[in-house]
Amino acid sequence: MAVQKTYPQQVKEVMTRDVVALGPEQPFAQALALLAQHRFRHLLVTDADARLAGVISDRDLLRCMSREADLGRVTVADIMWSAVVTVQPDTSLSEAAAQMLSRRINCLPVVENDRVCGILTSTDLLQAFHNLQTHIEREAVPDAPQE
Repeated sequence: MAVQKTYPQQVKEVMTRDVVALGPEQPFAQALALLAQHRFRHLLVTDADARLAGVISDRDLLRCMSREADLGRVTVADIMWSAVVTVQPDTSLSEAAAQMLSRRINCLPVVENDRVCGILTSTDLLQAFHNLQTHIEREAVPDAPQE
């Protein structure tokens, strides 16, 4: 009897749960250090109660470095995007992907009960796609070796 494989359908099944966040008052240098220390391209900005205040991308940091003469005065609030599109954990992956494609963005903060609970990135979606595509290709060639 064949085992029925289930595939992720909702954001909560593929999102990154361990979110690194900054407060809006924190200095630019701290945002830069966090992106250099970790291997991701987006930082969420939250208040003390984990409510979303904004998002900063690595591109935002690069733009700031090229335009600002005195980076010591720049805070996270100065460079973050505060008009942020969010999703909920039970949002379908197809809807989340459609939002990212239509808005040309690479991350969606995941919010539940007004608090950040994760982030969905283009890398998360690519990993889900890779897993699905690998399965499809194996099914198309029944004698292919299993990982």
